[in-house]
Amino acid sequence: MKKGEASKAKIVEAAGELFWKQGYAATGIRDILDATGLPKGSFYFYFKSKSDVAREVIGYYSRLIIDVLKDTEELADSWEAFCDAFLCAFEEKLKDKQYYGCPLAVLGMELAFQEELAESYWEAMDQVRAIFFQVLQKSGVSGEKLEAAADFALTVYEGNLLLYRISRDRNRLERMRYQMKQIVREEV
Repeated sequence: MKKGEASKAKIVEAAGELFWKQGYAATGIRDILDATGLPKGSFYFYFKSKSDVAREVIGYYSRLIIDVLKDTEELADSWEAFCDAFLCAFEEKLKDKQYYGCPLAVLGMELAFQEELAESYWEAMDQVRAIFFQVLQKSGVSGEKLEAAADFALTVYEGNLLLYRISRDRNRLERMRYQMKQIVREEV
């Protein structure tokens, strides 16, 4: 990675972390620069505004989440194995530091009224739903139930991560595991 690319990536990662922890509205460009240690000109060399960096943050978090889910999908031979594997990844993150819920949902909710940004967050979340769809289909869910099951899986996933963000109750992940596994056991 070239020096310029590394500086841009540093800005995106720092902005992403700050947006996720304290919110988009509560994060200023100065906060981002302070977190990176880069001069003000570095920010404006790569981005015209905070919303421009937010678009890059969407891609950053989307790649992180989608890559983990795709890797998990490839290794899992069933919906239950998939649920166990990706929830173990969350539990592993919690050992070292706090986890602030799904960054796509957290930031997407805050930016819902900024249509150009909200639409990008939804597209990323829809990719998560598509992975759930593929794993459910591979696990034998079919027909009309497949669409409903994928929608429900996304709702269970995002809902529990939001509740975890609010409550800091680590049992939320175990509840999510149980609820996600129920999707293939019961009618949705």
